[in-house]
Amino acid sequence: MEKTKIPHGDEVVTVELTVKELIALTGVRLYDNNSSKISAYKKLNHTLEKAWSADKEDSALA
Repeated sequence: MEKTKIPHGDEVVTVELTVKELIALTGVRLYDNNSSKISAYKKLNHTLEKAWSADKEDSALA
């Protein structure tokens, strides 16, 4: 079985989340609205895109 290789996969990234966003990501349903979960996913995706684009720039320079 082949393992998926993720360049710089052990690198640490930081994402700022509110307590509500963090709770929403754990699976707890917040009945007031779903915007906390959506906001948290957007922040995670944005951080991941930044990490990947930085990796692509590093590869291009090499």
